[in-house]
Amino acid sequence: MGTDDYRHKFAEFLATQPVGAGLTYEQVARATTRQELGISSLNMITVLLNYIKKYTNGTVTLRPEWVPRLNDVDGILSVLREIDESAVEPARP
Repeated sequence: MGTDDYRHKFAEFLATQPVGAGLTYEQVARATTRQELGISSLNMITVLLNYIKKYTNGTVTLRPEWVPRLNDVDGILSVLREIDESAVEPARP
């Protein structure tokens, strides 16, 4: 999956989260930081934990080295890719 695919996946997932309700793909595509999306650092951790739960059934755990990468959208996308690649179970649509 390419970067734009992950941007779409992130936008679609954010739309299911209370913190991302109302965000569109276009807003995610234009944003360079999570702050531009109106997501606090704590809320980003919550979104990431929810992503892990949904797409890996909890087979991946949060890694401290990911936290600094969650400040910008490209870093978030790289973390999502890493989560998907290290999942024991296949990702669900």
